[in-house]
This record gives sequence, C-alpha cells and structure tokens, in this order.
Amino acid sequence: MIKNGAKGWPVKDFNSNADADLSTRTDITTAVGTAVHSLRMQAAMTLRELARKSDVSPAMISRIENGQVSPSLSTLEALAVAFDVPVISLFQNTVQKSDVAFARSGEGLQARRVAPGHSHDYRILGKFSNKSLHFSVARVTLNRADDGTHPVSHGSGFVTVSILDGACVYACGEERYRMETGDTLTFDAQLRHGVREILADEVTFQTVSSRPA
Repeated sequence: MIKNGAKGWPVKDFNSNADADLSTRTDITTAVGTAVHSLRMQAAMTLRELARKSDVSPAMISRIENGQVSPSLSTLEALAVAFDVPVISLFQNTVQKSDVAFARSGEGLQARRVAPGHSHDYRILGKFSNKSLHFSVARVTLNRADDGTHPVSHGSGFVTVSILDGACVYACGEERYRMETGDTLTFDAQLRHGVREILADEVTFQTVSSRPA
C-alpha cells in the first residue's frame, strides 16, 4: 500500500506487506502440520515411532503438527521418507484450487481427428495442463472399413490404451499386440504407435496420455 508522506512524497507501508507474508507463511505451516498429522494417523504411528523412523525429535514433530514451527526442507524430506511418500504430499493441504472433469457414460467433448487419407470422431473425457504437465483422456471408436488409413503417432510422455469393446491389432514400436475387450497397453509415447488392423466391425478404446508441458 502507498501512502503520502508529510511533504507529499509516496511512502511504502512495509507493515502491510509484512503482515501478508506472515499470514501466508502461517497458512502453509498449518497446512503442512495438518498433512503430517494425517499421514501419521493413516500409518498408525505414534510420535515416538515417527521420530525413530525419521530421526526428528518427538517434540519437533509435535510442534510441526500443531503449526507452531515451519520445518526445514531436510526435516520435510526426512518425514516424507519415514512415511514413504513424496515430499509434495506434505503440501497437499496448501492447494487452493483444483480441476475436476466428470463425463457420464456416452458423454464428453466431441472432437475430430483429421490425418492424410483418414478422419474419425472421438470424445475428450478430460483434459488438464499446468506449467509442467499436459494430461488428457479420450474415448475413440474406429471402423473396420477404415483399415489401412489409421494414423501412426509418436511424441513425448506416456500413453495407456484400454480396449472397451471389440478387438484390434495395435502397433507399438516394432511390436504388434492383439488387443481385445479389457486389455490394456502402456508405453513410452516416443515409440511410433497406432491401430494397424481392426478385428471386429469396430473397436472402441480409451486413451490416457501425459506429456511434459
């Protein structure tokens, strides 16, 4: 906040920013403490048991859980190792917002894939992205009549393909996989991949893909 001084010069109110910074730190400290307590309860560990596994004193753990102290990164790492979870799990309660996609059976965002000599419709069931990751889920139906025209893809990240109905031959790199209802294939998206042959009138599958932003 900017205030005018006695001679009209702008004077910055440092106390306001300090209070805001303190409030933010307090909120994070409380959230981390709540996460530590919750994970300890889920693991059915006493303070002394957690202290023995993490080499952090019971008194310090108690203060952390009660939001009385901001733990160092090394302390957080030690606690995470003791819980066998990633460090980010200790910040789970600091998330202020999150996105959720819900698509009922048969619903989703209509989309169309167009490639040389081929096109097909599909439905996007969920799609998210942030500064580090792109994530999407789609349901695709292909017809046997289009055999030989299905596009081959490759990229970065990872892909999971699950057959919902029908059967097909799916190529992944140099390998070919006969896939039927209920089968799942997961692979590095750098490999050239795609449907090479449809073994029923049509095949419907779900893809889940994630790649770096």
